[in-house]
Amino acid sequence: MKLRPLGCALCLIGALVAPSWAQDAPPVDIHQVRELLKQIKDRRATDEKIAQIKLLQDFRGAAANNSAAISFYTQAVQATQFDGKAHEQTAFQDWKRSEGEKLKSEEAQSAVRIHLNYLFLTLQRAMGTPVQQLEPALQAHIASVAAAFAKDDEITLRRQRAKEMAERNPALRGKKSPADDDVLFSDQPLTKQAIGNSIFVQWYGIQKLVSSIKDWEPVSSNVDGITQNTLLPYYRQNKDPKVLAIWDAKIQRESQQASNSNLAFKIEQFNKVRLPSLLWSRASDAVAIGLRNRGISEMLGLIKNNPEHPDLPVWIGKLEEVIAAEPAAAPANPTPAPAVK
Repeated sequence: MKLRPLGCALCLIGALVAPSWAQDAPPVDIHQVRELLKQIKDRRATDEKIAQIKLLQDFRGAAANNSAAISFYTQAVQATQFDGKAHEQTAFQDWKRSEGEKLKSEEAQSAVRIHLNYLFLTLQRAMGTPVQQLEPALQAHIASVAAAFAKDDEITLRRQRAKEMAERNPALRGKKSPADDDVLFSDQPLTKQAIGNSIFVQWYGIQKLVSSIKDWEPVSSNVDGITQNTLLPYYRQNKDPKVLAIWDAKIQRESQQASNSNLAFKIEQFNKVRLPSLLWSRASDAVAIGLRNRGISEMLGLIKNNPEHPDLPVWIGKLEEVIAAEPAAAPANPTPAPAVK
């Protein structure tokens, strides 16, 4: 009889025995596991809290003034664009001599500081700070943005006047005006950049944290977005009359922009269409915060005084809804409604 090789027999026996990795381990101390997981979670929470505090401190300091903002921006550029490159220091110094020169103007520095300040507010909101606590800082931020744009308007107006003078005086044609060298806040990259795409967010790796906020304007200079997404809903919810001040500031800002255009068509369009629309929104919010009679009176006045406004049918329907929702109690001596003229 032919014998089967011993090696093959051992292989057959091994195949019938379960491998070690298929066998269970000794019993686990569940209580000890729970305690260990709790310790890890607590340590992680503590580390995250410390990291958040450090993050806020960094951005608060960077937004303190123009000098600190530019220093922080320069560090961010070096870290994200030059660290690790061949001839790193040479390339970075070349950037400072070219692009860095553009950061010497007050407008460029203000754009960086304002961007950083709004990023600081964004981080606070992302970490759970309520709008109630952020509201004063948001109002101060809006005032800074408005002041920066007001300077832009002055520069634009000086350029326009210089152009008009050159048109009247042939000797001035082709010559640069001093205002031509002025830098505009609105032309700065960070002025229009969304916070999520910020170089600072990339540098710190906080994209996920910043993108977690809902109902939050992403662009630091978009005053309308900040008020519409954050402040107006908060004021409406709390029946706060500051909602009317928001509309007053917006009306003043847009009125100034129309006036600065020096174009009769734009001014006329603003007065006939845009201004009544803004006043209607203001009156609607007056009703929303509980100033019902005031709002109704202002709505009726706008309807009477703007019979050709494109939104007139919508306005009439809206006012009918308002007066039908909560009919006012009849006064003891009712006064007849004024006739529509």
